[in-house]
Amino acid sequence: MEKILIQNLTFAYKEGQPILNDVNLELPLHSSILLSGSIGCGKTTLLKLIAGLLPKYGGTYSGKIKLPHDQRIGMLFQDPAMQFTMDTPQHELEFTLENLQVPHKEISNQVKAALAFVNLQTVAHQKLTTLSGGQLQRVALAVIIAMKAEIIMLDEPFTSIDEPNRQFLLQKLAQLQAKQGITIIISDHNLRDYQDFIQFIVQFHEHQAKLLSSNASHQLLMNANQHSTNLSTTFPLQGDPSIIKLHDFSITRNQLSLIETTNLKLIQNKVTLLTGSSGSGKSTLLKSIAKLTPYSGQITYAGNNIQKIFPGKYYSQVGLIFQETNQQFLNVTVGEELSLSIKNGKNTFFKGKSSRELLAMVGLPDLTERVIYSLSGGQRKLIQNLIMLMMGQKLLLMDEPFTGLDQLSLGKLLTLIKKSCQHFPQTLLIVSHQLDFLDGFVDYHLSLTNQQLTYRGGAQNESQR
Repeated sequence: MEKILIQNLTFAYKEGQPILNDVNLELPLHSSILLSGSIGCGKTTLLKLIAGLLPKYGGTYSGKIKLPHDQRIGMLFQDPAMQFTMDTPQHELEFTLENLQVPHKEISNQVKAALAFVNLQTVAHQKLTTLSGGQLQRVALAVIIAMKAEIIMLDEPFTSIDEPNRQFLLQKLAQLQAKQGITIIISDHNLRDYQDFIQFIVQFHEHQAKLLSSNASHQLLMNANQHSTNLSTTFPLQGDPSIIKLHDFSITRNQLSLIETTNLKLIQNKVTLLTGSSGSGKSTLLKSIAKLTPYSGQITYAGNNIQKIFPGKYYSQVGLIFQETNQQFLNVTVGEELSLSIKNGKNTFFKGKSSRELLAMVGLPDLTERVIYSLSGGQRKLIQNLIMLMMGQKLLLMDEPFTGLDQLSLGKLLTLIKKSCQHFPQTLLIVSHQLDFLDGFVDYHLSLTNQQLTYRGGAQNESQR
């Protein structure tokens, strides 16, 4: 059996601190493999080493990676926006195929097939900047499919994708692998629903990686399916104090209506979860409240029209956690970023703590000197949440704040948010496709379905969300 051979592999971003240490693996070609492990354990690093992106762009390296000759590799990054050059999905796909010297007469059909694979035919000519995070992940996957790569590597490919589309793409990838015999390697913290697709799991632990047998891998995947997601929330009461109100509110993009509602209120000092399918307008709603995108109707904050509030005053009260972590950071190192939040932050829960003590709150005490862009997606997400909590705005809009987090890291973050809000009350509006372990954390559940914003109450099983 042909294999990807990894021999005595050691890699470090910082001298003397290896993230992978003397790793030896034999990854079977023509199979589907899942990389599993805690954040920062080296999953993304291994994918980038196989793709040849490291150590080309930093780090120290020893050992060998042996790939079969003439195998085209395609990789989807955690932040798909980093992969795009052109302005629309159609142009991005055409540009990719032209660079691969695909005959011009074949390009149109390959573009159509790739978009159909990810179920995105309707947005082929929309600007990439107008698409949701989940749609961008699917466009990036379409590009890789169009490349006809023999080795496909996907780094947290479903973090911003709703459950129906996640199920759809898993099924399509399984069919592709079975039909064409390609190699698919996926890094994912969520092991659910892979049991009919994944053949082997590579487990990462303490700078090492181990390939599990087919039977052990299948058992681990079956155990992951035992967990179901349930949410128990209540409806807001008429007299509950609000911080945000929508009046005759609507959003339209590209001549399509995203949100149509009359009146809605967001309850003060409570945690509200906002769910809906990919591309439904959740992120756009958050950006509207943050005064970053146009809308129709009126939004009031504490009873005042937000368009009449001076920007400096408004942004001292309202913060936004962006879906893409790199849009949030202003400095190069973790320590520099924390120093800025220590200087400007108003949340007294974090006052008087050193950078190391602050990082320890999210389980990352030793990263002060690291370049922030060299961290894993999950590590960057934890630091992003931390610095925004420190800022202490009364209203914090959180766009997919849990992406890339394993169960342990998610637990640490949820505990930190609870403690912070008990000491320094804040109103949180959270957009998330990741609903596991949120029961008991969120107070209200707001659903965006068929352009309508409605509160949901009672016990809800979200396993089919």
